[in-house]
Amino acid sequence: NSEPQKQSKDFRVDTWFENQAGLRQNRLKGGSAVTLKAEVTVKADAEYVMVEVPIPAGCSYEEKEQSWWGSEIHREYFKNKVSIFCRKLKQGKYTFQVKLMPRYDGSYTLNPAKAEMMYFPVFYGREEMKRVQIGGR
Repeated sequence: NSEPQKQSKDFRVDTWFENQAGLRQNRLKGGSAVTLKAEVTVKADAEYVMVEVPIPAGCSYEEKEQSWWGSEIHREYFKNKVSIFCRKLKQGKYTFQVKLMPRYDGSYTLNPAKAEMMYFPVFYGREEMKRVQIGGR
């Protein structure tokens, strides 16, 4: 699918970048750490949920922490995404964060983040495709 549209029937997924002061950013600066936040709104109680947060090509990980709060039970860090596994998510909002370091100037595609039930992948939600600018004016 070259142009995926936002889907939010079962889960709503929104992502954004924040600087260290907690302010949202549309343009990233090389060498300045940022946090990629993913907010997942669960519309009905769900078990065995996987949240995939893509990483833009111009960034690398600032740190690869394992978060043990709430219902998050494991994270897997890949070169292009982070997979976050949750045992059970009750109806409500959950925020996950990934610490990144922008490294290479340019304009990059940020693939859609998504949340889905691992054993019933027809229950899912995803964000739309985005662009990320690193450096420049």
